Amino acid sequence: MTRYDILICGIGGQGAISLGTVLKLAAIREGIGVAGAERRGGAQREGVVTSNVRYYAAGEGAAVSGLIPSGGAQMMISMEPLEALRQARYLNEGSVVIVNDFPLTPVHVRIGEYAYPAREEIYSRLKQFTPRVHAFNIDELSIGNFNSLRQVNTISLGIASALGGMPVSAASLLAVIRDQFPDFETNRRAFELGVKIAAS
Repeated sequence: MTRYDILICGIGGQGAISLGTVLKLAAIREGIGVAGAERRGGAQREGVVTSNVRYYAAGEGAAVSGLIPSGGAQMMISMEPLEALRQARYLNEGSVVIVNDFPLTPVHVRIGEYAYPAREEIYSRLKQFTPRVHAFNIDELSIGNFNSLRQVNTISLGIASALGGMPVSAASLLAVIRDQFPDFETNRRAFELGVKIAAS
């Protein structure tokens, strides 16, 4: 297989690290090489959190860094619109971008030092890197379908599985979700909702 790199980004507490863990464990389950690195130092202060997931063929591990190079991501999953733009340097013209279209206002915006950009501007600028930008209000979908935000991550994984051409199968992702998350039946339905939304 060729290498496949996924960058997950968001704000502390949104589950970016958990998403990365599921994607890594799914690779291990299938015997695919995987490396990764995380940034979580500011998680308790509404700081930026990123998870790098790098798939590679068996036997190539010694040559694989945990960090995705600039322009190297085949996929970005962003849990917040502005965070996608902050990490846009990792995109290329073939990248698939999945954005949770639910802005979280940073502290500097709340205290009046800066203004949050219009979402149309954010997506327009992202499309300068790649035309494959897909925005879904995943928080709203989770609340509307499950009366909870606990399914945001599994909806996101379903969307990513359907849109991204990842080397790990939906069956392996669901098996890891069964092991890692409580209430598998609800999370299975959330994953399938993500697949359905991506297909539409």
